[in-house]
Amino acid sequence: RLHFWFEQGYAADMHYMGERQNMRSDPRLLLEGAKTVVSCALAYKPNRTMGGLHRVAQYAYGEDYHLRMKELLLRLLKDIQHEYPGVQGRAFVDTAPISDKEWAVKAGLGWRGKNTLIIHPKYGSYIFLGELVLTSVCDEYDTPCQETCMACNLCVDACPNQALVRKNGTYMLDARRCNAYQTIENRAHVLPTGLNLAGYAFGCDCCQLACPYNQKAPEAMEISEESIVRLEALADADETFFRAMSKKSALGRIKYAQWLRNVRSG
Repeated sequence: RLHFWFEQGYAADMHYMGERQNMRSDPRLLLEGAKTVVSCALAYKPNRTMGGLHRVAQYAYGEDYHLRMKELLLRLLKDIQHEYPGVQGRAFVDTAPISDKEWAVKAGLGWRGKNTLIIHPKYGSYIFLGELVLTSVCDEYDTPCQETCMACNLCVDACPNQALVRKNGTYMLDARRCNAYQTIENRAHVLPTGLNLAGYAFGCDCCQLACPYNQKAPEAMEISEESIVRLEALADADETFFRAMSKKSALGRIKYAQWLRNVRSG
């Protein structure tokens, strides 16, 4: 699936996605003697959201999920090693070529939705994924979730640039049309002509907002009114303010020049 997606050009300039595919399919290349993958999800639906133009995707409202998720995974690993001395393990949160979504499906955390995200039956796609790779064998492994999106196409229809395309009987994300890719991963000085940013300057939540599972998902992240005001003030931010806001935040993925480019394109 990954190879086909990459060969179609759907990765845009994310050439690293085509590298080390052997590692993505075999965690034993990441940890010698690996026997088990523990797939974990951390819910993040916020209790309040931004308004107006130049919005930020909800996953970036709080602390950088890489830091928070890694902290929790390492704590879990420590507890496992305390209970089972001798077990070796590594924690991963977007830090190595490991197939997060595939392992999440195998572990029964959810299914791959038509928006290509993992949809948890309770928390929807508002989840961060991370893994522990361990050298021990579990007594019992989980099985894949049996739910699916069925005939629902709300996320596909909600995408402002039709980035969700059907190929080989499944939906794939064409990053070249995706606002999240264009506003974060695209390093060009100018965004493509005709791109509909739908009010976003960092990432995009359009497909997630349309999902029925997300609409009924419980709130899982406390965001203060003050934080929302500060996020909305980013539209007119100077570089000092932007750097302060992006410190230890997923916003740190882009530079101030990219932020200005996105705001001016919106």
